Amino acid sequence: MRFIISDERVNRYGYRILSAGMSTSSFEKNPVIFYNHDTFSLPIGKGKDLRHEPDGSITLEVDFDQEDEQALAVQKKAERGFLNACSVGIDVLETSADQSVLLPGQTRPTVTRSELLELSICGIPGNRNALRLNGVQTDNMNQILPLFNQKELNMKHAFDSFDLPETAAEEDILEQLAALEALDPEAADSILARLDAIEKKITALSTAKKSTKKSTEITKKGPRLSDLMKGLRADGSAKQQENMTWEKLMKLSDQDFEAFRREHRAQYDQLFYGHYGFEPRY
Repeated sequence: MRFIISDERVNRYGYRILSAGMSTSSFEKNPVIFYNHDTFSLPIGKGKDLRHEPDGSITLEVDFDQEDEQALAVQKKAERGFLNACSVGIDVLETSADQSVLLPGQTRPTVTRSELLELSICGIPGNRNALRLNGVQTDNMNQILPLFNQKELNMKHAFDSFDLPETAAEEDILEQLAALEALDPEAADSILARLDAIEKKITALSTAKKSTKKSTEITKKGPRLSDLMKGLRADGSAKQQENMTWEKLMKLSDQDFEAFRREHRAQYDQLFYGHYGFEPRY
């Protein structure tokens, strides 16, 4: 009897789980099936032939224990259509609130990496997609997947666009917006033009504070701050990419992990495949 045990849609609690990031290797060595997540009782069956389907869902065939009365009772109700739902128990390993992994209606981060612990047949699943988080009750969910501030989330695009920290004041964003408005729409390289505009503001501030001729000459003749930063970032990124392993990748902060995956997608896919044995889906 095959069940859809997980997919990537937003559930009732406002989060979703990426199927490609769900590790199932440990579960497949001990594929225990319980009833209503009662892991203190004996399992009622075992899972087999776990599949990652083309639509992003994960399916599993459930083999009920024919020598267990409760297992037989659950199986018969499932066969007659009185029990149709199942629910996964997972260990959350990594989450992200990056816009690239969020869908409309989400109020909590996306679970980007998790480990499948067990599967349960349920009368009423924890959410519409039959997913259960870490085997804990919903009142503890905020400790694992806290609600994110919608205003801060909406401003994240602005922070990313201007390379500003998320703690930047509104005035900082408005200042860079004003610089963008002054750009020539026909400019061949709008990014460099934007950097030039920002650099002019820095130069103006520096000149105002240091009015001597010597300080002005240093400001004009010195290397551009943006060029220095780009060079440092390029050198650091190249070195990081060259020496990266999956173990090192897992030790990065969430922000650095997302940056590496976004900037070095091909290498990330290769490392992911080497660790999990299947290619990630996006």
